[in-house]
Amino acid sequence: QRASIARKASSSAQANSFHDSVFNHNSVLKKTAEMGISESEFNSAVTACQYARPGRGIYQFFAKETGDFSREEQAMFLAQLIHESAGFQYKEEIAYAGNNHHNAYQDNVGLPGKTYHGRGYIQLTWGANYKACSEDLGMGDYLLRNPEVVATNTELAVQVSVWYWRSRVRPQIRSQPNCFGATTKAINGAIECSNGFNQQAYNRYQKYLKVASALNIRNKARENGCYN
Repeated sequence: QRASIARKASSSAQANSFHDSVFNHNSVLKKTAEMGISESEFNSAVTACQYARPGRGIYQFFAKETGDFSREEQAMFLAQLIHESAGFQYKEEIAYAGNNHHNAYQDNVGLPGKTYHGRGYIQLTWGANYKACSEDLGMGDYLLRNPEVVATNTELAVQVSVWYWRSRVRPQIRSQPNCFGATTKAINGAIECSNGFNQQAYNRYQKYLKVASALNIRNKARENGCYN
């Protein structure tokens, strides 16, 4: 009888836990829909950049992880995600996809036999960044030991992108508010922002303008902060 009671209690606790999880998840989506980007707007922004409508799960993870972003910041972040991933088609640097035997992005933090090329919608590179991201996400050194999982897990691909934005991009936004180029500089500045006009950086801003228009952002960010 005690075992039966225990099973019922366990079942009830699991049901309550599941209910709370669903409630919290739906609350996040509702809050984002009310204050941030709705799923319809998200899809419109992606298709405005000439890409196919993304899978439903991507928006859900985006909404969950960016609940504290303003619409203006969400627009800049989304534009960079779209550019980096070709409209959420890729979660891994194309040049190294599936190749775990190259020597790129080697540092003194990465582990032997592992590669730390770009993975995620904003591509995470270098062992030091995989380690820092993993620790900040409460995963210990899991991503350092298993970097390849970022390219196979949509939620992780979003999470590492948000981590990079918060830790590397936001400080640039604070020092250069409303300058989209500053976000590009924080993501790929060494290549796109160090030698005058750069077509890729320009293309990023053009995508941002399309995203901002799709989201009806009135105070659009300026192009400044990268090569100008």
